[in-house]
Amino acid sequence: MKAAIADIIHRSVPRLVFAVSAFAVVGLTACGALRFPEFTPEPPDPTLVMESPTLAPLLLTPAATSTPPPTSSALDPTPTPTFGLPRPEPTCSATPMWGLGDVWSNLEVRTRLGCLAGEQIPIASEELYFEGGHMVWRPDVGLIYVLFDTPWQPEGWGAFVDTFQPSDPESDPLIADPTPAAGVAVYMQPQGRFGKLWRENAWLRERLGWAQVPYDGEGAAMSSIAFNGVVQDFEHGVLLWNGDVCFVLRNDDMSWDMY
Repeated sequence: MKAAIADIIHRSVPRLVFAVSAFAVVGLTACGALRFPEFTPEPPDPTLVMESPTLAPLLLTPAATSTPPPTSSALDPTPTPTFGLPRPEPTCSATPMWGLGDVWSNLEVRTRLGCLAGEQIPIASEELYFEGGHMVWRPDVGLIYVLFDTPWQPEGWGAFVDTFQPSDPESDPLIADPTPAAGVAVYMQPQGRFGKLWRENAWLRERLGWAQVPYDGEGAAMSSIAFNGVVQDFEHGVLLWNGDVCFVLRNDDMSWDMY
């Protein structure tokens, strides 16, 4: 009971609660040991117009297709299945540096992500934890990553275009926050860019549930958790460091992990 009450008054506890509950079976490496340069992220230029990136496969609805009849004889030999075979080592002309390089050096990470597809980018960003997942804003490409509480499972994350504008309302006054129960984390309607995505997507709202209220070091409630981090794209995924943990987002099956 005391540990749960402490969740409400410490800023870092929402991350800890989510990590403990969702990743009890996942081996974590303390990000405090990772090496990162002293970045000074600059806020994104509000006048910069960026093309809307393609949504991740989880968000797309494939069109119906017809399957042509087989043309080979039933007696033809079939290829040998490759399930369970180790993935080949990527042959890369360059490797990531600093803390992201430490994570990428893990065999499982680098064989799934492949080689670099972009530079390391420092970001001044925000994140928010929910009953059933986590939202992370990626300002450099105008995306919101949504990580559901199913690490290592296929279709465990998705990328949504961030459409929030400063003129948009912070929240919907017609949505009443849930009544907090004694001794448990306090939940609320998400606000700002996370709240807009949550309100406009019923499926996402049902999957994530309510947002967990974060608190600053003095016990004041906040709408989101600000952080200075680093992100880098790879052939088959993304590495994103939020200052505490390093998220590994894989594109081959839309699963994710963290170190």
